[in-house]
Amino acid sequence: MTRKPAEERRRDLVEAGLRVIAREGMHGATVRAIVAEAGVPLATFHYVFDSRDQMIGEAYAYVVLPRVGDVPMPFPDDASPVDAVRAVLHDWVDRFAEHPEYELAVMEIMAYCTRTPTLAHLPGEVQARYVEIVSTVISAICEQLDVEPQQPLEELSQLVLHITDGLTYCMLRTGDAAASRRFVEAAAPMLTAAVMGER
Repeated sequence: MTRKPAEERRRDLVEAGLRVIAREGMHGATVRAIVAEAGVPLATFHYVFDSRDQMIGEAYAYVVLPRVGDVPMPFPDDASPVDAVRAVLHDWVDRFAEHPEYELAVMEIMAYCTRTPTLAHLPGEVQARYVEIVSTVISAICEQLDVEPQQPLEELSQLVLHITDGLTYCMLRTGDAAASRRFVEAAAPMLTAAVMGER
């Protein structure tokens, strides 16, 4: 049998940890529960991680990092600004609907990190990374549509995150992705006006 590289084992354990946290909360995410979910021996966990908290920190970053360098442009070059913004927001909702357990786990992890001194720096770092990613998306949209952002990128990114965070919390509470898609239709013109000065 071919042995998996350590990096692949780390990823498997992180993904298993996210599933356990989403299903049972942080209190249920013991090392034994995580290795059982991953289907690996307990020794494997201690081979690739120094502690459960180290794995939790990696799990928090893991949900953000796949979005880096994979900026979706799910609209044609001749799309209007509002259609482009609408398409990107719908794409975000679709990605959420595919893996809602990741967002639920992130909320559990964020609360845990905030209360854990050795991990308390992570929520701020993750937020800064989100701002960076959203700024990249806004810049790419504006470049593709040949328009200029009407406000500083960081402020626009914070606005987008407030909207997507609101969508996240509502979908987690209600499970109603269709309602979130209707909200996207209402929010797209407002967000377009803020970003590009157009309706």
